[in-house]
Amino acid sequence: MVWFKRRKALADDLLGLASVPGGLALTRVQRRAGVPVLAVCEFIAAAPTELASALRERVSALGLVKLPVNLLLAASDYQLLLIERPAVPASELRAAARWRIRELVSEPLDSLVVDAFALPDDAYRGRTPMAYCATLARARMQALAELVQGAGLRLASIDIPEMALRNLGLLAGAEGQNLAVLQLGAREGLVCVQHGGDLYMTRRIERGVDNRGEESGQLALEIQRSLDYFESQLGKGYVSRLLLLALPEPVQAELAARLSMRVQPLLLDELLPGSPLQALPLAQQGLCLPAVGAALRQEQR
Repeated sequence: MVWFKRRKALADDLLGLASVPGGLALTRVQRRAGVPVLAVCEFIAAAPTELASALRERVSALGLVKLPVNLLLAASDYQLLLIERPAVPASELRAAARWRIRELVSEPLDSLVVDAFALPDDAYRGRTPMAYCATLARARMQALAELVQGAGLRLASIDIPEMALRNLGLLAGAEGQNLAVLQLGAREGLVCVQHGGDLYMTRRIERGVDNRGEESGQLALEIQRSLDYFESQLGKGYVSRLLLLALPEPVQAELAARLSMRVQPLLLDELLPGSPLQALPLAQQGLCLPAVGAALRQEQR
C-alpha cells in the first residue's frame, strides 16, 4: 500500500475512487502535456451490497479496465493522529510512528496498517517537529483492495481526504500563500490548511450544512476557531483564502459574511475546463470533488 508522499512523478492517467453516502464517486484525470484534464466524473448510486457489481459495470462501460486507481478512504475507515515526529530519516518515519502510537490506539498494532507524513519543519514555529500518522484496519484494507481488483482496476495507492483536499488547493493556486479548503457534508466537515503543496493543519468540524446554526453562525465559529489556531500556533501567518467545495449559495454567502478572510467557491469549471462534474447536481458534485482530488495525486513510488 502506498500512502502520502514518496517521490514526485506526475501520473499521466489516474483514477480516483471514493466510497460516499449512497454509492461511489469515480473520476479520471489525464495529463496532456502536463495539463490535467478531468475525463470522467461519475456518482455511482448503489446499495452497500451492490457496490462491487455497480463499479465493475461502470468500469467496463467506460473502458477503464486495468487503469491505476488512487483509492480514497472514508472518514470512518481510518484514524489520523498528530504526533511528535520521531528523530529518524524520512525512510524510517513509518516504522517509528508505528512504535510511537502504540498507546494511542485501541486495536492491536498487528491488526493495523500504519503510515505517516511529516509536517514542514517550520510548522508550530519550529518548536517541536510534528507528523500526522494514519491507521487503517488490515481487514478493511483487504476488503477495499478486493473491491478495486474485482472491478478490473489496478490499486496504485490509498489516500485520505485530507490529501485529496490538498491536491484541490494546489490546483487552485496555493503556491506562496496559506490556503484553506473546506468540505461540508450534511452534519460534519473537514478543513485543511496548506502552503503550496505542504499540508500544515487538518481538522474535523462537527457541523455541516444541516446543523450549521442560524445563518451558519455555529459553523462559522468552528471554522474561525480552527483558522485562528493555525495563525496563533503554527507560525505561518494568516490564511488568505478559504475555498468551499460545492456548497449551496446561501451557505456560501453566510460564511463569507461571518469569516474574516476571503471566501470563494472552488470553481472547477475554470480550473478544469469542460469538466463533466458540472453536469452533476450540486450535492453529487460535493461528493465527487474529493475523488477528483484523489485522481490529481502527484506522488508515486
